[in-house]
Amino acid sequence: MLRNYVASFLLLTTLANADELKNEKFQLISQNINTENNIVIASGNVVIFSPTYYISASKVIYNKEEETFELFDNVLILKDNTIQTQSDYALVNLKNDSYSQSPVLLFDKKSNLWVNSKKSTKDDTNIELESSIISSCDCVDPAWSIRVSSASYDTDNKWVHAYNPRLYFRDVPVFYSPYLGFPTDTTRRTGLLPPTIGYSNSEGIYYSQSLFIAPAANYDLEIKPQIRSDRGYGAYTYFRYADSPYSLLKLNAGFFKEQKSYQIENDLDNQKHYGWGLEYERTKLFSKKNHQDGFYASINWLNDVEYETLEDEESTISTDEKVESKINYFYNTPRYYGGVYGRYYIDTSEDSNDSTLQELPHLQFHSYNKELFGIDNLLYSLDTKYRNYTREEGLNAQYYELSLPINYSRYFLDDYLYVNVENKVVLSKYKYTNDASTYDDGTLAQNVFSVSVGTDLIKPYDNYLHTINLNAQYSHPENLREDGDLYGITTEDSTSELSSFANTEEDREINISLNQSLYDNKNLKQVINHKLTQSILYNSVDKPKLQDAENYIKLNYNDISVSNKITYNVEDNYFTQASLDVKYKIKDLTLSAGYYKSKETTNSNKEELESYRVKADYKISKDYKVSYYENYNILEEVKSKQGINFNINDACWNFDIKYERERIPSTSTSSSIDQKILYFNLELKPLGGIKQQYELEEN
Repeated sequence: MLRNYVASFLLLTTLANADELKNEKFQLISQNINTENNIVIASGNVVIFSPTYYISASKVIYNKEEETFELFDNVLILKDNTIQTQSDYALVNLKNDSYSQSPVLLFDKKSNLWVNSKKSTKDDTNIELESSIISSCDCVDPAWSIRVSSASYDTDNKWVHAYNPRLYFRDVPVFYSPYLGFPTDTTRRTGLLPPTIGYSNSEGIYYSQSLFIAPAANYDLEIKPQIRSDRGYGAYTYFRYADSPYSLLKLNAGFFKEQKSYQIENDLDNQKHYGWGLEYERTKLFSKKNHQDGFYASINWLNDVEYETLEDEESTISTDEKVESKINYFYNTPRYYGGVYGRYYIDTSEDSNDSTLQELPHLQFHSYNKELFGIDNLLYSLDTKYRNYTREEGLNAQYYELSLPINYSRYFLDDYLYVNVENKVVLSKYKYTNDASTYDDGTLAQNVFSVSVGTDLIKPYDNYLHTINLNAQYSHPENLREDGDLYGITTEDSTSELSSFANTEEDREINISLNQSLYDNKNLKQVINHKLTQSILYNSVDKPKLQDAENYIKLNYNDISVSNKITYNVEDNYFTQASLDVKYKIKDLTLSAGYYKSKETTNSNKEELESYRVKADYKISKDYKVSYYENYNILEEVKSKQGINFNINDACWNFDIKYERERIPSTSTSSSIDQKILYFNLELKPLGGIKQQYELEEN
């Protein structure tokens, strides 16, 4: 019959945390246990457990005097149900905090990383490993492994130093290095990030690798140098600093110097490209209790668009020729809202930025709805704005606006019908400065009266829920006063400098809208959504004219989603805008497509555009996926982006290969560059990886 013996000891753990168990009580269960003087011998299915550890072995010898702990045969040690070691023999010395195991297999459940070592010894905070294999794949036949002659593990810094590492894919060696270092946890630390290596016919060999510096938990620095052998060299730096739990500061700066021959051959404006950026976000700056405030700044400066295209070619590069910087601050209370904003633009298409219009500053104050004269549902609010439009060359202006809406709303017919009446007075003024020509300051006083009638209905059915909203609004604007020069009202000359300060003279208008949806009763997911709007505009002689009619419908059914929007201009008798988006998933295939077209007509206020985009993802198996995507400008007959991607995302490694053709902006005479690039990305989880890119062609 099996006899169980339970004893209490103060023991030491093994591996990296040997001193943790000095004050941890555990229990021992075995078939046999013998005690002679200071020696305790347990044998036969020995199990030792505590709140932190589970240890099992065929035999255990504990020497109380020497404070040594020996485990024999089938030694298993499990800590926190995450770190596990298996060995034939283990010796732990409590006095000097050391141990020895041979041979040993260590497995970390969090990272899936395992180490198979011929022998493992620990002294103080350092663990030495002899002739080891490291991987996170299947232990029997790993897809990749790193074999080292020796390694050491710093338990304080959680860092492994591996010597003479050889990288194997299956049984084939593919890479050798005299040294490799990597962390065993996710703590931010100083070190080199995975490099990017590439080749281009026009730029030669490309190499970039970041040095990441993390002196403290609340700030870090990344320095990313790069070299293009036939083009030039440069570096970009990134600094992050969290000065409080509610804020984050980001700084970046960089430069790149072209070889003179490359600049001349590609007709670039500048040989040196440089710039910098600052981004800062913070909440709870001054606010307390139920108040909110926030500060946001994004300040960017660069000398040309190449600064952005050279920074990271895999990132999406904006083709907007204006680079925006902004500073915002707001303070919000249940009754009032205030804001200070600023916008600064750099026009990279111009040699000088002196004629670019800036908005510095923009002030706003808003008072939320309050009851007027103590009458229920009779509400008023107040909104004031100030904008300072400025530039070195050209017309400047200071703009003032005050808006005072008063509205009354009420439900009728047992809440089936609602009526809302609003009267809004808007006073605005332009004060023109900084121009040799004489413009009279513009003053505009407007009054807008509107009334809307509508209903919100809901009806349940056996399987569906139907909601519908019908609304009709009549709006009657009137200019009470027009003084001075106001573009869009007193002058229509588009060549005038006043065109930078547009005003809108509105006419009487009726807007009719329908919004209805169908929901699934079981999960309340939307099945169909349909919106229809039609506007009727009264011109200066009070003749009504039908304006844009918009129809939008979206269908969600099982694995398919389809949405369509059409705009029809009645006055021009033409469909001026159309878009279609489709997404379909069937088993392992996901398809998405989009089409957009707009037509420039007399009254559409739209550009002539037509394009489509398609994307297909096919999951070949559990870990294998292939993708194709394309963006095509139909009018210009140009593919702005096209690519095909193959991805293997295994539990222990990730491989990504992508061929992409893309147009990027440039300061050359062609204004854009057509690139064909092949990208490779290999990641060995959780150690890291390498990126490679090869430019196949550039036009």
